[in-house]
Amino acid sequence: MADKYNKTTRYLIDDLNLDVQRGELTRQEEVITLPKLSYDLLVALAKSAPALLSQEQLMAIVWPERVIGDETLKQRVKLLRKSLGDDASAPTYIEAVRGRGYRLIPAVKCECVVRSPPSVMLDLSANDRFPSIAGSQFGTMWRRMSLLGLVAFIGMLVSLTLSTSSPNNVTEENPTSNSVSTNEVSESVVKTNAERLYLRGRDYYHRYRKQDNDIAIDFFLKAINENYTFSPAYAALSQAYSQKYFQFSGQESDKQLAIDNAYQALSYDNQSADGYKALGTAYYVSGWLSKSIKTLHRGLAIEADEIEILINLAFIYSEQGELEKALHWHKVILEQTPEHALAMMHTGLTLQRAKQFDAAKFWYEKALTLQPDYLLTSYHLAQLAIDKKDYIEASNLINEVSQTNTNQQALLLQTRADIEYFQGKLTSAQQLYQQAATLKENDATSRANVLARLLTGTIAKKQENNIDKSLVASDEQTILLLKAKQQQGNEQAELSLLLAEIYSAKGQFTLAMRYLTQAIEQGYQLDYRVLDAPLFNGLREQAVFQRLTKQQKEAIPVDNFFLL
Repeated sequence: MADKYNKTTRYLIDDLNLDVQRGELTRQEEVITLPKLSYDLLVALAKSAPALLSQEQLMAIVWPERVIGDETLKQRVKLLRKSLGDDASAPTYIEAVRGRGYRLIPAVKCECVVRSPPSVMLDLSANDRFPSIAGSQFGTMWRRMSLLGLVAFIGMLVSLTLSTSSPNNVTEENPTSNSVSTNEVSESVVKTNAERLYLRGRDYYHRYRKQDNDIAIDFFLKAINENYTFSPAYAALSQAYSQKYFQFSGQESDKQLAIDNAYQALSYDNQSADGYKALGTAYYVSGWLSKSIKTLHRGLAIEADEIEILINLAFIYSEQGELEKALHWHKVILEQTPEHALAMMHTGLTLQRAKQFDAAKFWYEKALTLQPDYLLTSYHLAQLAIDKKDYIEASNLINEVSQTNTNQQALLLQTRADIEYFQGKLTSAQQLYQQAATLKENDATSRANVLARLLTGTIAKKQENNIDKSLVASDEQTILLLKAKQQQGNEQAELSLLLAEIYSAKGQFTLAMRYLTQAIEQGYQLDYRVLDAPLFNGLREQAVFQRLTKQQKEAIPVDNFFLL
């Protein structure tokens, strides 16, 4: 076997001709330019075919002197697929075997055809967008400077011999120049610095913690400062602002910053899947679900296997109540990236909405084994326990998380408040919601703020005390703000649900029913947030509500993949 590979000069992979002697990949005589890491990855897969290579084996072969993570390998596979025109959802060339590794799908034929190699065998100048985050900046700069020095040296030899030749797969920016200018070197260094800072930011962003998200924003801003036309940094900055607003109690201004930076990314690269992903996410956090889906699909048209776009689409379909469609995409995503904690958490949320509680708990807990400090997963697991009326389990979970997670106190307090609220302990719930609302920067439309005020009024009624007129005025102001958001295009069912809860607490059951119906039409699945909520007690006694409950779907069946 070793002798065969020593003599092999090219591998025929379906319609691809991988010439390892010349360092060249062609399809029907047309050269496919590959960055060095993508080329090394393809050679490794070709040499092992038809056998499968594990992730560890591939990382050792392609990055022999560097320590990288699984995500770097996945991104390199994605880039190679893109170069080959391969589709991860229906692959022609590269198969990902869940939990095991990768292999080539076509039969690979080895040939020995001796030819004179070209002067440059690899496209070393091609842009590798996903180098190791742990790699040294000095080492990267030195390798680039060495390459530029080599080009200058070759140029000098060419001028001395009066010969003209161009190496394969290398594009010369100025064919008439035989030297590298200081400006070209400076641009290369700036690009390297911007990419380095961008990749550091991406690493922090994907930890999904508040403090890390703030660090990511700082890195992305520094990358933009190095290179103000670097589209990926704007897209990533947009994503970080969206995450800050959506998950970490951000401010309204963060929503606008997310939209602005996404458009800035697209202004520098209108074929950027990352740009459309960022814009689709920014639209989502603004509540514009239809615009978000349309924009995310534009990103998929550019990169059909972009995992984060698929995750966002599945999440939004779930929120719109299209649970079967969401579950389909969850399955596709987890088969393609079986160790993605965020995808697992979203899968659990959809399964909970489908009333598949055991399966939901399985995926929440599996997500936590991969990323135990991701508080949003713990929050949803606690909400699942509340949904099942297991308030002790919910309390134990939050108490355990609180010991190790001192951030996101608003979310922890709101979860504690929910535990009290759904048990009917209104006084303690009101106090906890009030504390959470204070940390929410006094957003009048936040759930914590709304429930704190409504419970204050409800407790006063029970105690036959006079209701503070300022509370009534606040409720009316909140109603106006919530309706204004809907008039601005916000399609999220949560707004309608809050309006229904306000009107129910005020005893205006016709209006409460109108907004509850709207919430259901927007995708809300009737659950404990209405069926067990004290502020909906009066509405649940209405005949029209009882007719509504009879129309609700039972648990949606799921296949065995989700019942592992």
